Amino acid sequence: MVPHALSRHRLSSRPFAVAIMVLLGLAAASCHKMPLVAPSNSSITLVAATNVLPVNGSVEITAVVLQGSQTAGGGNNGGGTTTGTGTPVHNGTVVSFTTTLGRIEPADAETDNGKAVVRLIADGRSGKATVTAFSGAATKSVDVNVGAAGASRIAVTANPQTLPAAGGAAEISARVEDAQGNGVLGVPVSFSTDLGNLSAGTVLSNEQGFALTTLVTTQGPATVSASAGGATAALTGTVKITLKPRTVIEITAPASAQIGVGASFTFTPSANSFISDAVVNWGDGSAPTVLGALTAARVVGHLFEQTGNVSVTASATGSDPTSTSVFVAPITISVTVPSTGTVGKVLSMSATVGPAAAGIDRVVWDFGDGTGAEGVSTAHAYTTPGAKVVRATAFPVVGPSRSTTATIIIE
Repeated sequence: MVPHALSRHRLSSRPFAVAIMVLLGLAAASCHKMPLVAPSNSSITLVAATNVLPVNGSVEITAVVLQGSQTAGGGNNGGGTTTGTGTPVHNGTVVSFTTTLGRIEPADAETDNGKAVVRLIADGRSGKATVTAFSGAATKSVDVNVGAAGASRIAVTANPQTLPAAGGAAEISARVEDAQGNGVLGVPVSFSTDLGNLSAGTVLSNEQGFALTTLVTTQGPATVSASAGGATAALTGTVKITLKPRTVIEITAPASAQIGVGASFTFTPSANSFISDAVVNWGDGSAPTVLGALTAARVVGHLFEQTGNVSVTASATGSDPTSTSVFVAPITISVTVPSTGTVGKVLSMSATVGPAAAGIDRVVWDFGDGTGAEGVSTAHAYTTPGAKVVRATAFPVVGPSRSTTATIIIE
């Protein structure tokens, strides 16, 4: 009967043993799923590859987790630590990360030789991103300045800084820099000007920190301002674009001139100016006279090719054209001929052309009977009676001709 009792006891114990084994298995599975975190005597050192980040950039964040480090009191690492002491925590220790700006990828990372590495990714906003790492009781934070928050100064330049007197275009460059002089990417820079027009009012800084716009102005000096948000306060910078002084060519001219007689003009540049391409347009249809460089007063003569009021204009690049009006008088001509004559008799004729200084190329005679001659003085015998209209025409070296007539009665 005893063996039979023992057998019943063993049968009744088996369900209890199975239950114990199931509970132990569940406990083991539960423990296996629990993340491994840093022990209570651990510390975290948090390092960012850079503390200045573009608004569309990213940076590597490394958390170094040590256990058994010496405490130094206080701090945000749970009692404080002495940096560099202790040993790395077990591989696979989970470190969690948060940020006040942008996002962390991944939000949780496991250590390898005590290091957990993640990336802070900016989301287009400027500001200070405070990244915090924690594992167990250990925690640590580091600040990364994003976009404008990392900017410490702005430098504004213009190329060229001096425009021609008539105005033009200048490229305006604003460089946003951090405290170390590095360019900051993705910072909105606002431009304004008191004169002229800008091609763009707001520009994002490029990888080198430059924001560019173009000023077009016909007036000066123009002051262009650039502003951007900064790490501690708004950043501003200005540059002044000037225009070269307008030069004027003064003209000293006679009140009147005469066809065939050279007229003298004096062209004088304004003080403290240099003119490299002065040109004179005489207003009479003749080719312009190129004076070129004009650094002092220069006297130039001209023979006009038309009569009446003409406008003489002097101009050059970067100068205001200057004009003066001159009246150009024609030459004069008169003839001396007999009033009567007889058939076959030789008659003397002469012409007087004025002024005496006029350059006359020739005088042409038409005796009114189908014949003619050239010269200031001439003679002619008519072969038929009647009233003969004599015409004398003077041709100057330059300019229009002038004619006069007289009548001779031939008997």
